Amino acid sequence: MKALTWIIAVVLAILAILFGIMWMNAANKVSAAEKKASDAQKLYETASNTLNEVQTSLEALDVDLLGSIAGTGEIPGSTPEERRNRLITNITNMRTQIETDKKKIAELERQVSQVKGQRDGYLSTLNSLRSSVAEKERILAELEGRLTQLSADLSSEKQAAQAEIAKRESQIKEKENIIQTQSQDLNQIYYIYGTRKELIAAGVIDRKGGILGLGRVSTVTSKIITDKFSTMNLLDTDQILLPAAPKGYAVLSNHVAASYSLMKEGNGWALKVTDPESFRKQKFLVLEKK
Repeated sequence: MKALTWIIAVVLAILAILFGIMWMNAANKVSAAEKKASDAQKLYETASNTLNEVQTSLEALDVDLLGSIAGTGEIPGSTPEERRNRLITNITNMRTQIETDKKKIAELERQVSQVKGQRDGYLSTLNSLRSSVAEKERILAELEGRLTQLSADLSSEKQAAQAEIAKRESQIKEKENIIQTQSQDLNQIYYIYGTRKELIAAGVIDRKGGILGLGRVSTVTSKIITDKFSTMNLLDTDQILLPAAPKGYAVLSNHVAASYSLMKEGNGWALKVTDPESFRKQKFLVLEKK
């Protein structure tokens, strides 16, 4: 009887151990399944978030591309240089955005490969995203082509502007030279001085009028030979220094008396122009030494 009781106790102990082992295996399987389901849920949520980020980014890129395409034309108050710089900035930003989205799509593809139940739907969305990115890269390449053309146009405009500026500067310089020459010519005075005998010998004056040699006056000849004259320019000086003369000098040319003054200057004399506007109306100044 004791032996039977002992056998029953042993059998019950063995059964308890077996049931315990089975229960632990079942519990482990349930825990593993729950962890797998949890991991799958997290992966699903991560993939969904990444998908939403890429879609939002691509939608924003659509707006940026549309704005850049519309903005390459003439904008009131903008210069070609400003439009070019704005396009360069937009292209750089969009190129960076596209590269970021492509990396996210690659990460999304890796995540999708681990999601079992939703794979087909994700794969379809991935293909759509890749197509969208490819289309945006094509548009961006078109914008880069426009940038190249805009740069070429800007270079041509600069060259044309520089040529126009150089032309205008040349014209201005030419006009300034003409004005300077005209001003020099306008203010150029030819003068000669000497005794009556010297002036007659030089062919500068004639003796006319009077009877039997009496009452004749000295007049400036109409045929002036400028080689015999000295020059002064009223832009540079307003006086002529003359050598000593016992009785001074007399102006024989038709200069207005109020436009000049004759005075003794040291051992010699000086003719000072007091009214250049009036004085320069007569180009030839003839002074007779008394």
